[in-house]
Amino acid sequence: MSQPVATPDRRVRLDFRAHDELGHAGQPVRSDLSTVAAEGRCLWVANDELATVERLLRQDDGSYAGHQIVHLAALFDLPEGADGEMDIEGLHVADGYLWVVGSHSLTRDKPKPDENDAAAALAELTDVDHHPNRHFLGRIALVESAGAPGVLEAREADGERRSACLKMTTKGGALAKALADDVHIGRFMGVPAKENGFDIEGIAAHGDRLFLGLRGPVLRGWALLLEVEVKERKKGRLKLRKIGQGGARYLKRFLDLGGLGIRELAFDGDALLILAGPTMDLDGPVVLYRWPDALAAGAQAVVPADRLEQVLRLPYGRGEDHAEGICWLPGAHADRKELLVVYDSPAAGRLHDGTAIEADVFRLGARPGRRRVAG
Repeated sequence: MSQPVATPDRRVRLDFRAHDELGHAGQPVRSDLSTVAAEGRCLWVANDELATVERLLRQDDGSYAGHQIVHLAALFDLPEGADGEMDIEGLHVADGYLWVVGSHSLTRDKPKPDENDAAAALAELTDVDHHPNRHFLGRIALVESAGAPGVLEAREADGERRSACLKMTTKGGALAKALADDVHIGRFMGVPAKENGFDIEGIAAHGDRLFLGLRGPVLRGWALLLEVEVKERKKGRLKLRKIGQGGARYLKRFLDLGGLGIRELAFDGDALLILAGPTMDLDGPVVLYRWPDALAAGAQAVVPADRLEQVLRLPYGRGEDHAEGICWLPGAHADRKELLVVYDSPAAGRLHDGTAIEADVFRLGARPGRRRVAG
């Protein structure tokens, strides 16, 4: 039998700057939070409509405020520039870097709710768009502020560490090029997101190993997780290593998540937490899984349901409150850990004062001998 839907143990307030103060956002940042990562006093979040990462700082009362903006176009040469949508769907802090990944997905227009013209509606459904900025995969160098322990600043370079990304052009990116002829994935590269098309929605980093969770495609109920390794080729440029069979620059993992796709990733020691939800444009279900010893997986892994632990069934609303991002909150007690969950299309009850939103916190029991990795 499946678990009952979990109830949050508490909520945490995230307070952003007022929308009219932000020149980079067409709507409030809090309205479409897609991913979250934590390290020190910092909480890094992204809105999937923007080409920015937002940094908040933990306050004395446990809330997060002090909103600062990291413009990725100031650090990287983006094909569509600062105004092009990146659809950032994954953040992860590791080894002094903030890793960032875009969805790499296509989009299809949808008819307007009040559309009465059948021809116009069909034209909208025929329009499939390519967004070059969505092919971003890279890392931002972080440096601790002088005299402010736990406060990290984004930098283009910090000594030997430099911000860098995979090559991307107006035609696409290095990862999409590597996957174009894959027997399982290639045919889905031309299918839009939310239609079982190729769609990255999570990243977890361990050294130069990157785990990328795919919302789609889901193949006969099996979700896909990619692993890649990167090396710094020259200043500002990362390159995919050849790690797979026949010189492939990726490895594939197939996981039985009950027909759901992957929506976010976070490490739990050597295990991987997997936030799973529908690949199509549906509300739920939303389930948190744990894959033990994910770091020790073989070259091409098929992971059946009995090798995965179901940790939580998360709440979701009808047309609102879609769980999109997870991370461990720093400073949890040894006997319990706290998992922060942020939501896209937030319910009205989460919104406060025109700038703030409440995220959920779930307390999970600690596992002896496991090393917690911030995600």
